[in-house]
Amino acid sequence: MKLSSRLSAIDSLICAPYDVIWDCCCDHGLLGMALLKRAAAKQINFVDIVPTLMDELEHTLTRFSDQQAACQWQVLCQDVATIELQPSAKQLIIIAGVGGELLLRLVQKMVANCPEKLREQLSFIVCPVHHTYTLRQGLQALGLGLIKEQLVQENNRFYEVIQLSFTSNTALSVTGSQMWDNAEQMHELYLQQLVAHYTRMLNKDRTYFQHVLDDYQKISLN
Repeated sequence: MKLSSRLSAIDSLICAPYDVIWDCCCDHGLLGMALLKRAAAKQINFVDIVPTLMDELEHTLTRFSDQQAACQWQVLCQDVATIELQPSAKQLIIIAGVGGELLLRLVQKMVANCPEKLREQLSFIVCPVHHTYTLRQGLQALGLGLIKEQLVQENNRFYEVIQLSFTSNTALSVTGSQMWDNAEQMHELYLQQLVAHYTRMLNKDRTYFQHVLDDYQKISLN
């Protein structure tokens, strides 16, 4: 099955060899299956908390297992935050399709459960459906640095795809840095949407959201 623009963007970021890739909540395991097909890691783990979804995915993977013998796979029906990272393994955790606040809580719990010595081997690709500013703030606080980021438009919605690690020396911006391209009209449209949204949010908490609004208004795409 062809990947969506959003999942294709995530897939394109995965170039380095990994020991383990964790596909968490990523559209019925479609991304993980694509990674499995091209043997992007020695092992691909699929994680979601919805039993029916994971049962269906396991059935699909079992049917095509002969075609995917180049690497191992495992289906885990559990809270993403409770995954047990493998020691001494280069690992990538991909989380997409959930809101930024939930995504941040998941990453915070993972990092809290991850021994300091394992963090050098750990990287993330995240793609929230909203609340990107809050997510970026929280990821900053965890000490994660930016590897790469890009903006994707799909079905009249915009998505920020962010790749991070603890070893990157590039600071993560709360409003994005690498992803903005003044030659792309859609980027200007996305920025306008963000400014309009946070202008409306001033009615809820002017002190906080004025700060967020100011940050986005500093971005110049001219």
